[in-house]
Amino acid sequence: MTAADNRNWLRVGLGLFVVAFGANIFAPLLPSYRDAAGLSQSQVTFLLAIYVLGLVPSLLIGGPLSDIKGRRAMIRPALLIGGVGSAVLALGSTGSFIALSAGRFIAGTAIGLIMAAGAAWLQELSSGPSHVGARRATIALSLGFGGGPLLAGLIGQFLPYPNVLPYLVHLVVLALIAPLVWRTPGGAAQPGAERRPMFSRSVLSHDFLWSVAAWAPWGFGAVSTAFAILPALVHDELTWPVAFTGVIVAVTMGTGVLIQPLATRFGSDLVPPAILGLGFVVAGMFMSIAVAVTGSPWLVYPAAVLLGAAYGIMMVSGLREVRRIAPARELGAATAVFYSLTYVGFFAPLALSYLGPAVGYPTMFVIGALIAAASIAPVVRIARGRGSSAPPQR
Repeated sequence: MTAADNRNWLRVGLGLFVVAFGANIFAPLLPSYRDAAGLSQSQVTFLLAIYVLGLVPSLLIGGPLSDIKGRRAMIRPALLIGGVGSAVLALGSTGSFIALSAGRFIAGTAIGLIMAAGAAWLQELSSGPSHVGARRATIALSLGFGGGPLLAGLIGQFLPYPNVLPYLVHLVVLALIAPLVWRTPGGAAQPGAERRPMFSRSVLSHDFLWSVAAWAPWGFGAVSTAFAILPALVHDELTWPVAFTGVIVAVTMGTGVLIQPLATRFGSDLVPPAILGLGFVVAGMFMSIAVAVTGSPWLVYPAAVLLGAAYGIMMVSGLREVRRIAPARELGAATAVFYSLTYVGFFAPLALSYLGPAVGYPTMFVIGALIAAASIAPVVRIARGRGSSAPPQR
């Protein structure tokens, strides 16, 4: 791979990073919106969920369109839409629920457009085994999803205009990075691309349904639980709740980055990394029970590490499996379906915010651990059926 090729994948990675950076700034500001703006816990978790309502349709449309129109055709508008989302969220700083809902929906649309197209393009630009591109895509997204909230948490806690300044910082960073991404060569539609399907039939295959779809919602279900629910459970014990939430998001996503080399070394056809990821989910759920029972902020950190590790392993595993299962001409469409399934997990905090007070958070976390443990079974079955005769990865 030439130096120019290296710069090209890095440019695409920066695009993923900067849109993810802006999309997750909202997370550490949840205590501020809840306390200063008077929003309820259910309202702030709804604002997490409405993000998914913008994200999933844009993923399912943008991913296949990137196979047809080219990767760049989706990434460029995503950069612009991400800026609009941050501007609208800044305007909603007084706690206007309508403005915040609109801003979150727009931010979700931006990340949806860029995730599948950017991840597919980055994998195409990365030489070597399939996990190289998958790991680069997940690292770029994770650094954005973690770095944005860390900066927003510190700004929101210690500087004036806590619900405005973080979004303005994102707009500045976006203005610096967008021109580099915009001018990335390549990424245009390939000859015959207009005949490519908008839907990848590979996602209906037995392999995809049981070795990917069965556990995919745990990807973001794990991390959203770590930063949307656990800090709220210890809120009364916190001196700096906004900064604390920002740090927890960074710890969660940072662990997801650091665990990925282990995930690729651990993985084989007989012991897929998804099994390790689901094991971390189970451990994270039990640590979350300890948080709910004791109310100790210190226990949130190990819970965040466990749930972040689950996220990192499962995202790399899922992208690698998608590239193995889907034909190259349908990679964007199949990647979009995978990411959409992972984002179903963002509804977990919304469900917990309604059911947790009624039945108890420890009970809900026990149920989560049982579901995660049950999700291991189909992955084991697929792995045994695949055995040592699996075709080599592309």
